[in-house]
Formats: sequence, structure tokens, C-alpha cells
Amino acid sequence: MNRIIYYIVSVVLVLVQTACTEQVTKMSLNSSDPRIVWEVKPQADLENVTGEQISTPGFEIPEYVKGVVPGTVFTAYVEAGIVPDPNYADNIYKVDETFYNRPFWYRTEFELPDSYSEGKRVWLHFDNTNRFADFYFNGEKISGTKTSTKDVSGHMLRSKFDVTHLVKKSGKNAIAVLITDPDQKKTRKAKDPYGVACSPSYLAGAGWDWMPYVPGRLAGITGNTYLMVTGDVVMEDPWVRSELPTLQKAELSISTNVRNASSSPKKVVVSGVIQPGNISFSKEVQVEGGATAGLSISKEDIAQLVIDQPKLWWPNGYGDPNLYTCKLTCSVDGEVSDVKDLTFGIKKYEYKMVDNVVGYPVLTFFINGQKIYLKGGNWGMSEYLLRCQGKEYETKIRLHKEMNYNMIRLWTGCVTDDEFYDYCDKYGIMVWNDFWLYVAYNDVAQPEAFKANALDKVRRLRNHPSIAIWCGANETHPASDLDNYLREMIAKEDHNDRMYKSCSNQDGLSGSGWWGNQPPRHHFETSGSNLAFNTPAYPYGIDHGYGMRTEIGTATFPTFESVKEFIPEKDWWPLPTDEQLKNDDDNVWNKHFFGKEASNANPVNYKNSVNMQYGESSGLEEFCEKAQLLNIEVMKGMYEAWNDKMWNDAAGLLIWMSHPAYPSFVWQTYDYYYDPTGAYWGAKKACEPLHIQWNASNNSIKVINTTAKDLKGATVKATIYDLNGKEIATYGQTKRVDVTASNIAEAFTLNFNPFNLAFGKEVVASSSTGDSKKASLVTDGGAGSRWESEYNDPQWIYVDLGKEEKIENVILKWETACAKKYALQVSNDAKEWKTVYDNKDGKGGTEKIDLESITARYVKLEGISRATQFGYSLFEFEIYGEKPEGIEELTPLHFIKLELTDANGNLLSENFYWRNGVRDLDYTQLNTLPEADLSCRLVNKLTADGKMQVAVKNNSKSVAFANRIRLVNKVTQKRVLPVIMSDNYVTLMPDEEKVISIEAAPELLKGGVSVLVKQYGKAEKSKLDIMD
Repeated sequence: MNRIIYYIVSVVLVLVQTACTEQVTKMSLNSSDPRIVWEVKPQADLENVTGEQISTPGFEIPEYVKGVVPGTVFTAYVEAGIVPDPNYADNIYKVDETFYNRPFWYRTEFELPDSYSEGKRVWLHFDNTNRFADFYFNGEKISGTKTSTKDVSGHMLRSKFDVTHLVKKSGKNAIAVLITDPDQKKTRKAKDPYGVACSPSYLAGAGWDWMPYVPGRLAGITGNTYLMVTGDVVMEDPWVRSELPTLQKAELSISTNVRNASSSPKKVVVSGVIQPGNISFSKEVQVEGGATAGLSISKEDIAQLVIDQPKLWWPNGYGDPNLYTCKLTCSVDGEVSDVKDLTFGIKKYEYKMVDNVVGYPVLTFFINGQKIYLKGGNWGMSEYLLRCQGKEYETKIRLHKEMNYNMIRLWTGCVTDDEFYDYCDKYGIMVWNDFWLYVAYNDVAQPEAFKANALDKVRRLRNHPSIAIWCGANETHPASDLDNYLREMIAKEDHNDRMYKSCSNQDGLSGSGWWGNQPPRHHFETSGSNLAFNTPAYPYGIDHGYGMRTEIGTATFPTFESVKEFIPEKDWWPLPTDEQLKNDDDNVWNKHFFGKEASNANPVNYKNSVNMQYGESSGLEEFCEKAQLLNIEVMKGMYEAWNDKMWNDAAGLLIWMSHPAYPSFVWQTYDYYYDPTGAYWGAKKACEPLHIQWNASNNSIKVINTTAKDLKGATVKATIYDLNGKEIATYGQTKRVDVTASNIAEAFTLNFNPFNLAFGKEVVASSSTGDSKKASLVTDGGAGSRWESEYNDPQWIYVDLGKEEKIENVILKWETACAKKYALQVSNDAKEWKTVYDNKDGKGGTEKIDLESITARYVKLEGISRATQFGYSLFEFEIYGEKPEGIEELTPLHFIKLELTDANGNLLSENFYWRNGVRDLDYTQLNTLPEADLSCRLVNKLTADGKMQVAVKNNSKSVAFANRIRLVNKVTQKRVLPVIMSDNYVTLMPDEEKVISIEAAPELLKGGVSVLVKQYGKAEKSKLDIMD
């Protein structure tokens, strides 16, 4: 149809009165409304009954199951108690999935609201259905044709029907929806290709290595359902776009489709008010009967759409996530026909490929001109049965904000609820937004359906400032047809305001993985080389290869209190053997992904790491407690290793995963019940906007600034305590530092071996090669850094002690590529050398060489012949003389406390580590610490909104290590969750007190709470009662 559209610009200020909204009514049809009852029944049980019959008012479905909308078919049966709790034990694996893997009818009845008046248009909306849907209303089929099936295909495609001609103004109206499950993987063990072959859908519904196969594969009415009562003209897909020529000036434009559902032409006025700023605008458009017209309003129409000094939307840590609102109204003949309320943010995303030290491009994000260091996690399903709705998203996103994250990656785009994005906007969490593609060697079964869902996704989400990037596929590139479509569609619909990237881990990204636990030192030294799916080849090395990583993770045991919720007591102990973890399909631990199903998390290594580092446990509760310490250190270590390489060449890290969908033992920070694991506290600490940290490999102390402001005149302090809590001043250091915005600065390097004369001294070598081009790495005190020579003989390296020193012995710490034959030489001028030791049969490893009392300034290793085909490779070149008097020695296990204060002495960041300088990663001496006398006091009384401050004090002369604080309700004795706390697992030195801020929903605190404190290895005790 040819449409003639007339635009008449009006600069008259339009005030939208409250009364206007009364002419547009929204009525929820969700099952949460007590007036609405959805009935669910297998199609096969209503054989020979048509949709027209089922949607006739008064039709009765016998023995129906009460439906959950939004929700899935399977969830309805769970909520009805027909299926035993699928969270518990292996219950969900016992369900006959074939019962649910077939079509089901949904049916409900409703009456129009009292506010309905004749002449209004009635629209029936379904925000999401999965996977296929056919719709009926009051005895008529309203989707497709009378004989078509599977009319709506996908899981993120909105369905909207004009039912004005069918609706009953009084009495009952009936809706029937036939939901058909995906065509693929009809049984749990079927080998059909899933993933792309099922797309567009919730790919994880067929099971992954972190959630089980869901019967029905999440088929259902999965989004909000509602009626809208409007005039004849409605607005569709309105968009407020912001451009930012400078930080001081923003330019807004508004666009919307205007749909005329009547048969006659309409002269429509679209008006709006933007707040803050009270910016008003209007524009007229002529829309032919039955047509849709596009309308756009820009600064050329309304000068006020240029905003001076705009309030910008910033990601968490870089500024406030300021939001604007826009109330849009369309009117015909002075009467309001439709109203839309939009929320948007003013921001500007930019992306650059920045070469690292070896010339490889690293994808780097900028927002509002500021370089942004990405910190966050991957999110799969919000909940494995799609039971997360509405405000519950605020809890989950708030926890991410509290971890100091600024990005969530939506893995394969498995969230279809608008509320997720609303709260990301609110809390400043950027979204890496995947589409629904994986394993591209399977063709999409319905490419046109995929395209329709993708288009709808972009149109309904583009107002959200939190969306930072659109990504085509997980760990692969989409097939060229879909890749080209997505790129061109996003350029048109989102004006390339956000980047479209084909693949989640290539082309400027540093691959994926690994996904099992490693000690912090490993990540500082070698994480850049442990990657999967890194095609084309990414160059890795000691000082490069970290880049922008979208996946790396670890198994993560929940707390004992949470494990009890889903593992039967009979299975608590002992834990599965190594052999069972590798091969056993049927034990309950594997059903919750501690075993073969989650082999990528390396559960054998996780279990053995806990046992070797903290000692064997006598039961599950003890193991869970020790596991939290491993969780803290592993998670903190991953982020801090990337922090350490910030912009050289690390640009960010998204761990796999930050959010759990199912009660499990892998890839989470808080658990399914919102109890924060040690991983949560490790992430929260490492991702602080202003952060002080220790490099476990070379003992460097650095300050990380991931804010938009310079830090000037700050002080870095490191205090070292022995196992008994005594400060050993010899090892501590203090220094003033400045750190520019979004940058990093090194303060100093801790020396845990003050008797080593070579520490920190200058080094000269005949050659250096590979990733170890700094000869000075042999005197940095680090256990992982090393020097390597070129691959020929002879080679040499010497240390300049700065002055003549008395030398008694030398310790050489070789890498595997050691010297077969070498000599030690000394000199006072680095010209004339004297041989004081030679070795004609070197074995490598750690060699201690005792020398007769020698005085020299320079000590040289002369390599004569190599033991391998490689060069000479040396970790440390240590030189010792007489032991100085007055230097206290550390206990093998000791503690590092770091503090960062501003120019006025205010604490900005603190950090705490435990270290064994003799037996790396052996922390079993922690089990010998005596029980400390701990007390709690209420610092600030409980407020009406559930906030309080509690001080925990160590009244003993011994260390109170890793004290866990939690709340239980005094009436119910149930744990208080979710709860927001400023810190946990805190270690207190003798007479030290720490204040913890706590926040929980007031309804959880009714009747009062008890504050429980558990010192590591000791019994949990109630320390304080707080009444509401």
C-alpha cells in the first residue's frame, strides 16, 4: 500500500497530564494475579478437541494442572506437587521427560476491567512463548491461518493480537494457547544435535555441564501476558537514541512506529516529556487506515533535544548510572490513544583494537571517552526452570554490583525478561549480549524464525544503556547468512551505537578457559597460555596473552548449609573417590555437577587441592569450610592476575560463571540460595574500584585504579605477621603512590628473604630470549619468573651487588633447561674474573653452593654447556653472606596485610593473604591456631530498611583466622538470605576490631536475628542478638 505521510512540526510545549494514562489500561494476565487461573493439559488428553472449542468461554478442561505464567509446562507440574522437588538429590533425572516433550494446551478466562469503555481497542500481548505457539480467543484462531500450526516460532518473539472484534464487553472471555516443545533432543540421552539446531530457543534447556536436562526443554508461556486497552492508534518499538559529540553536550532523537488499527486515516500527534529537564516535544503525523507510519523527532525539529551538561550513564565504579525517562503519548483529535513510558541513558560506547607488546590487537572498551577495564562474569539461565521473575532480578544484579562488577555476559542470550536489563541499567552493569548460536556446524533449522527473533530482541532492548555489545555466537562464528543478517540488521536498528561482534572469544579476544581451579601464582605466571578455542592463534607469553578474556573459571563448592539443601544426608560423606569423579554417571554428586558431567571443572583437582592445601577433612562440614578458603584465593587470584597485566595487555576478565541456575558445585560466586561462597568474597575484593594487591609470583605490590578519577598522594602499606599474629617489621614496607584514572601503579616488591644479597640488584647477561628477556628476573624474588639465554654455548649472567660484600654461599634455582657444565666467578670490576666453583655434571633443580669466605661485588654464572637443546633458564640467582643480627625470621606460614589510604589517611582498600614461604600452598598450620575470644557489638542500630553495622573484635593474643559471619532469624532459626555484607571470612589480629555493614529485606528480620560467628576450624557461636 502506498502511504502518504504528512509531518507537521509543533514546538508548542505539551504537558502530559496524569489523566491521559487513565485512557490507556493495562491488565495483567499472569498467574500471579489471583483473578487469573491458567489451566494446563497435554494436547493428547484432549484428542479431537479443537482450539476453537477450548477457547470458547465456559469450556471445561478436566483434571487440569494449574499453570504458572510466566513459566513452563514442567514448572506447572512442579508447583502443583506432582513432581518431587527437582532441586533435591537426583529427582529431576527420574522424571519421564517424554511426558513433557509434547504439545500442551494453556487456557484461561477473564473479564474486562470496569474501566473499559466502548470504542476502545483491545490488544492481547504475549511477551515470550517457547518454542512454538498457536493462539485462540473466544472461539476463533487469531494466529496464522485457520489450518496453520506452530504459528509463532522462537522464544523471544512478542505476539500481539487485536481482539477488539472478538472481546466480550461483559462476561467471560477465554484464551487458549497451544505450546509445542522443540523438535530436537526429545529424550535426555538422545544424540540429536541441539544448540544451533534448536535455535531460537533456550539452548541450555537440553542440559549443559552446569544444569540438567529440563523435561519439555522450557516449553511454555515464558513471558508476561496482558491486555492493553487503547485507542485506535498505538505506538510500537519507540526508541530514544542519544549521541554525545562531547561530554558537555548530548543530542537526542526519538523514533517510533505509529500504527493505525482503524480503517480510516488518522491525524496523530505524538508528544513527550523527558525528565530530568522537563524537555517537552510534539510532532504530527498522518497515518492511513490499517497502516503503520514511522515517526522521528530530532534536534532539527526540537532544539531542546540538545542537552547541555547531560547526566551521563556510567558503568559501575566509573560514575553514577544516571537514567532519564520519556513519557510518550499519541493522541487523535485531542484524545489520548496510547502511552509509553521509556527509560534510557545518555552514553557513548566506543571500541578500539589496541596492539599489545607483541603487536596483537586487543579489544578495548571505551564509554563516554573513558577507557573501561572490564570486570564481570558469565550468566547462563537466570533459573533453570525459568522461575526467576520481576524484582528477583534486582537481588541477582545487586549482588553483581556488590562484587564490583561492571559487566555480565549473557551466554547464548538465555535471558528473555526485560527486568534483567532494567536492573542492569539501574546498577551500572554493562551487558555483553549474545544471540542464540553455538556449534555452527549445525545449521539453524529455521533461519527465518531466528532472524525474526533477533530483530525483535534488538528493537525491544535497544533503549537499555547497559547493552554494551551484541555478539553473534558462543565460541564460533555464525554461518555467513546469519552473520551478515545480524551485522546489517543491527547497523540499521541500533545505528551501530553498540558493536556487533561475530564470535565471543576470537578476533581481539584471548580465547576461552580453562575452567578448573589453579593457584593464584599459576594465573600470574601462565594463564595467558592456557586457552581453548583460540583460533586464529593468539600469541601468549609471560607479559602478554591475557587480553580480553570472556571465559575462565573454577569449580566452586557452596557452604555446608546450602549443600544440605540438595544433597541427601546419606550421601554427605565420604566424598566420591577420584575414580568416581572421573567415571561415575549415577552418583548424586555428579547429578549436581561435581563429577563426570562437569569434567571441565576438574573436580578431582578441586577436591585434592582442598585436601593438600588445608588438610584432610573428617566430614562434609569441615570440607565445605576449607573449600571456601580455596574459593577465595582461586577467584581472587584470577582477577588479580589480570589486574596485574592491566593494559599490558589485559583489557578485562569475565569469569565462567558468576551466577548459578541450579544447585551445583561449579562456576558460581553466590550459590543457588544466595549464600555467598568464598568465590564471591574473592571477586568482590579483587574487583574493587580502588584496589591494592600482591603478586603471588614475584611479590610485587600494585595499586589498581578502575575509576574515572586520578588517585594522588595515596599511601601503600604492607604489614607482615607471623603465624602467632606478631608483626615482623623487617618485612613490611610503606610508600606513597599516584595512580592515574583507569590505570595501575607498582608501589614496591616485598622481600621475604632479607638475607639474600642479590635481591633487587642489577643483572647483566650475555643474551636473553623468549618470554624471559629481562635478566633481572633472577633477582626479583619471584618463584615463577625466569631468565632464559639464547640456544647456544657459552652464555653468562652476573649480579652486581652494588658494593663489595662477604659471600658465603650461592643458591641457583634452575628451570628444566639447566646447565650441564658451568662455573661461578667473582670480580670487583666486572672485567677480571676469578673462578671459585665449577660443576661438570649439573642436575638442575635447586643447587646450594657453599664457598669459602669470599669478598666481591660481582658474581657471575658462566655457562659452558647446556643440558638441553634450549638455552640456560634460571628462576633465581641468590647470594648469601653472613647473617645480619637483629633480623627476625618469619614462621613458614605467615600473613600479608595490605592497606591503601588516601592523602587524608582514609582507608580506600585493604587486602589479606596467607603464604607459606617454605612449602608452597601448604596451609595446614592454620589448623593449629588456638580458638580466639571473639565478641560482637551493634555499631549502628537496625534501620527500617534493614541496614545495620556490626563490629567483630578479637580479644585474644592469637590470630582469629577467616571468621565467617552469618545471620539467622531468631523466630524461624532459618538463615537470612539474601543478605548484603561489606566483608566476610575476615581475619583479625590480636585486639583488632572490624566493622561489617549488613543489609537485608526487613521482612527477613522480623522477630529479630542472631549474629553467628565461626572462626576457621572452631565451633560456630551466637555472638549478638538484634531485635527488629
